[in-house]
Amino acid sequence: MKHISWLLLIVTGISCQSIVTPTITEITASSYKIKQISRGNNAAKIDLSKDSLSLFLMALHFQIPLATITEELAWNEATKKNNIKRLLENKLLKKVGENYLPTLAIFTRTKGGILKEKSALLAQEISDSLVNKLEAIKKLHYKTDLSKKHSFHEMSFFYLSSVLLDNGQINNIEREFLGKKRPFRNGSHYYLAILEKERNSMMEPFGIYGNQVLHRSDTVIIAVYGNTRTEQHKGWRDYQHKKIHSFSKNDLNIVTKQMPQIFLSTFLKILTKHKANFKKLYTELGFEKETSFEEFFIWYYHIIYTQTTDILIQQQLVTKPTNGLFYYEFKRK
Repeated sequence: MKHISWLLLIVTGISCQSIVTPTITEITASSYKIKQISRGNNAAKIDLSKDSLSLFLMALHFQIPLATITEELAWNEATKKNNIKRLLENKLLKKVGENYLPTLAIFTRTKGGILKEKSALLAQEISDSLVNKLEAIKKLHYKTDLSKKHSFHEMSFFYLSSVLLDNGQINNIEREFLGKKRPFRNGSHYYLAILEKERNSMMEPFGIYGNQVLHRSDTVIIAVYGNTRTEQHKGWRDYQHKKIHSFSKNDLNIVTKQMPQIFLSTFLKILTKHKANFKKLYTELGFEKETSFEEFFIWYYHIIYTQTTDILIQQQLVTKPTNGLFYYEFKRK
């Protein structure tokens, strides 16, 4: 019954939503986060956080006239032509008739809010299914060297969110659910998005949880997982003074390979069952005009697993760190 209700929300809800077009002043006054999913040398060759490029793309997304945008950004003719050229070369912009459109995923607060509303029951379905795998996950935890120092309860946030839903699973979702390579732009395969966030909030856009590497060497990788990796959270990069959970080289296979596999087949069945609904959202919210379904979904997926994580926290099956961040290291030797 839950699945039927979720579908009805999708069919009836969006047509009732009015997405108001902001003014250019409101667009430039808002706050944005640029997110990228890449590997190795496959990264963007252009930095959207510089030269007001993200603001330019956001304004084009809202179909603000080009002259109005360039006036607000104080771009002269040479700057305008150069920036448009760079964005076109990097496949982040396309010309449609006399107009330009972004070609990456753009999640405004309004659209992100709609997506969160539409996926609430889906997130509950995923969390319910994940709960059934808890005993198997605990057994793997107790096979790790790390378990000698840290309880499953202490590790639950990292295991159930990062390993089973996010970083440990995302390559499997790309390969087995989406079945396509990442968009190819100027010699690199990567996903890219501009996410609108609450101004001055310590939380990341839409409260999305994610991983970030803080230190990498031949012997160790130190990273952090959470949703408060923002400028407002002072000192979050200072891992030297944080409690770091250390996985041995022997733990790597268990955590990065075996654990995600426990939930993968169930997860894929759930996502496949709802794929038509995802595509409907992709079309009805206008993402199809700018980016591929795969690029839309991979960022929507972040909203879905974040909601799932929050449900698990509410059910006290996951213990979230008090500052919203979990620091860990993988020893490579």
